[in-house]
Amino acid sequence: MIHITDHPWLQNANKAPNVNLSETVRARLQQFSMMNKFKKKALRVITEHLSVEEIADIKEMFENMDINKKGQINFDELKYGLRKLGHQVADSDVKALLEAVSYC
Repeated sequence: MIHITDHPWLQNANKAPNVNLSETVRARLQQFSMMNKFKKKALRVITEHLSVEEIADIKEMFENMDINKKGQINFDELKYGLRKLGHQVADSDVKALLEAVSYC
């Protein structure tokens, strides 16, 4: 059996350069970590407060908007889907929605 300290990455760890992360990278990593926690809590709230039918409706709405069936909704799909549902949303607002969700 191979011990974890025998792995080449760990054996060569002292040879790796010591590179400082920029403040931007640190801030983004921290933001990602917090958004992941936020997403988990949001999903918990959703599962605790929505009925099975409401969750099914949301899933169906997503699947109808996901025209290319890739499991993600792009700008055009979201814009078209919202208009199809009767919501006239400005392009800047559609973009803001996508950016907000992409952090989760």
